[in-house]
Order: sequence, then structure tokens, then C-alpha cells
Amino acid sequence: MTNESSNRENEQPQSDPVAVEQTPVERMASTVYTQAGEAADAFRRGELMQNSQVDELADSDDRLIALLSYVTQLLLPVIMPLIVLLSESSKKRPFQRYHAVQSLALVLVFWLVFFAASVAIGILQIIPVLGWLVGAFALLCLTPMYFLGGIALMLYYGYQAYKGRRFAIPGLTSFLRDQNWLA
Repeated sequence: MTNESSNRENEQPQSDPVAVEQTPVERMASTVYTQAGEAADAFRRGELMQNSQVDELADSDDRLIALLSYVTQLLLPVIMPLIVLLSESSKKRPFQRYHAVQSLALVLVFWLVFFAASVAIGILQIIPVLGWLVGAFALLCLTPMYFLGGIALMLYYGYQAYKGRRFAIPGLTSFLRDQNWLA
């Protein structure tokens, strides 16, 4: 073998660093994966909210409407935030709009998770005995804990909004900002 042919054998094929462009769905999935990881880390640390700051421009009416956006979700889901979002005055009141969008998204996520869990438990109940035990456990233990946790979160976030705080719910608020639903 000649010296020249041995050099060619030892050379690694050079690849051109061509940037592979992600599709919009891949970008969204990547973003959601990152945000879910950040939210899980925040919840592991016991943080129910992030970036909490008092909004000096929020007056007592703004704070009351923000509180009602969360608390009314317990009795009449979706109604109060929709009223706030559809009213003309909310365009001039960003504090009200921020909390209305956030509470609406929170209750929608809450109900979507509940629906998905209900479908999964319904499928599991097809299995004799084991399915019945899982269904009974879910009905008697998990469902009350889930709803009590949801009530506690809505009351907590409503109280924080009434104190005039603008805060981020881990995972949810960053998603809403990425969709340009929150400013």
C-alpha cells in the first residue's frame, strides 16, 4: 500500500453539519417536554407558583375580579373568566385579563386530567375483581383527594391574586405565554 492510500483509509468521513430544521409539531413537543420537566421540578420543590410579584397598577376592583376568576371555578366553572375576557373593560385591565386566562386554563387542565383518568379507570374496570378494586379505590380515595387538592389550589391562587400578585403557575403559565394567550 502506498502512503497516500493508507491516509485515505484512516480518514473519517467528514459530515457536513447540516442543521435539521424541526417541524412545528416537533418544536411544540420539545417545548412542552422542557416545560413539563421544569414544572415537575418546581412541584418537587414545593413551589405552587413562580415569579410572584405585586402588581402596583392593580386596584381593589382588579384584585376582586381576579379572586372571583379563581374562586367561582368551584361552583360555576368557566363562567366568570369568560365574562371577564368578553367584557370590553378587560382590555384596559391587564391584571384581570391575566388571572382570567390563567384560571380558565387551570380549570380546563383540571377537567381534562379528570376525564382522562376516568376513561383509564373505566377501561381497567373491565378486568374482573382487580378492576373493581381499582375502581373502588379511585372512587373512594383518589377522587376526593383530587377534588380537595383542586379546591385548595383555586382558593390559594385566588387569595394570591387578591393580594395583588401576578404569578406563574409552573408549566401552565409558560405554555400560555408561548401560545400568546398571556402577555
